[in-house]
Order: sequence, then C-alpha cells, then structure tokens
Amino acid sequence: MKSDKLTESVAASSVPRHVGIIMDGNGRWATKRLLPRAAGHRAGVKNITPVVTCALEYGVRCVTLYAFSTENKNRPQDEVSALVDLIRKRLKPMTRELIERGARVVFSGERDYFPDDVIAIMSDVENENTDKSAQVVNIALNYSGRAEIVRAARLAARRGEITPDGLERELYTSGLPELDMIVRTGGEKRLSNFLLYQAAYSELFFTDTLWPDFDSAEFTEMLDEFGRRQRRFGRV
Repeated sequence: MKSDKLTESVAASSVPRHVGIIMDGNGRWATKRLLPRAAGHRAGVKNITPVVTCALEYGVRCVTLYAFSTENKNRPQDEVSALVDLIRKRLKPMTRELIERGARVVFSGERDYFPDDVIAIMSDVENENTDKSAQVVNIALNYSGRAEIVRAARLAARRGEITPDGLERELYTSGLPELDMIVRTGGEKRLSNFLLYQAAYSELFFTDTLWPDFDSAEFTEMLDEFGRRQRRFGRV
C-alpha cells in the first residue's frame, strides 16, 4: 500500500514499472569516516531494505540492484573477499525481509564465479517465493551488461532467432517489466556496464549522495520527477 505522500505525489499511471539502482559510494562513505571500506559495504547492505521497500510501496513492479559487477573482481583481493563474505552472511537475512513483504527475489549474472555455498544460498532464496505475480527484486551479482548481451546473442543464434524479441527472451530480465528508470548514487554519471540493452529508453537520475546515505525521501523525489517527465520514445 502506498503512503499518503506517495499517493498524493504521483498518479499510479506515472509510476515506473522497473527501476534499476547503481548503489555507488560505499567505499567513499567509509573512507570519509576513517573506516575500512568493508564497513561501507556493510552500511550499504543495511540501506537496501528501506529503499527497496519504498519502491514496492510506491507500486514499482521490479527493482534491479547492481550489487556486484564483473569489474568489482579487479579490486584488491581483501576487498573482494570481504564482499563475497558479506553476500554469504547477509544475502539470506536481507532477502527474507523483502520476501516477507511479498516480493519475489531473483538474480542476474554469472553465478559460477561464487563459491558453492553462496550459489546454494542464491538458489534457496529464489525458491522461497516463486509467485510470478509478485513484485520482483532482481539482484545483479557478478553482472556485466556487455556479457549479458553476448550471452543472449549466442543463445538466440542457437535457436536461429536473431531478432529483438529472440534476443530479449535470452536476457536475464526476460519476463520482467520494461526498464523505465535508472538511479545512480555517489556522484558519477555513467551506466558502468549496467543493463545496457534494457536502458535504451530509461530515464536517468544521478545524485551526489553516497549509497549508505541515500534515503526514501530522496528516492521519492526522483519517483515524483519521473512522473512529471514527458517520455516520447522518438515521437513528437
């Protein structure tokens, strides 16, 4: 159910169906506080539930979170190990909160990179709620937009269906709503290999706020602005 503020601010027809979030700035958040970068990643995980809950209450049908990119593997090994361990320890508790709110959790990306126990956790989470009518939280782990397109093209070619529809059926987001909006925190203004195919007509929102400090109030302002934008899709 939407809050009164959300109901007043935007008509239901102006709600984005699918919002992608690039959760940037965890490391810098920690550095500003003279903390290890891992502390920033822990703070970032804690911020997922309130922001995603805001989106679900608003009526967004799907939220895709850029949680771990293929490029993140190039960071110092101790930070990468800390990130994988954080996924191991916090993924199930965090997603359980979202599932209890009625969401279905799925994952995008190449799972084979992760240890077997982490892959098993991901499978367990996906099996906790298989309601196809539920709102979806899609978590991108070891994800690359370019690699996704190559993978989809290869699979579509095997079926002899090199068409837009054929390609889209092989994307990780197959069956999910069209991506209407992308939010990036942390001050950078680029997509960084996130949902490149899906972003073709997405509305882009950038903020200097670091992800652990990004809150529902700022997110609501963005959703409100989305409702005011005119989306022409190449038409007049």
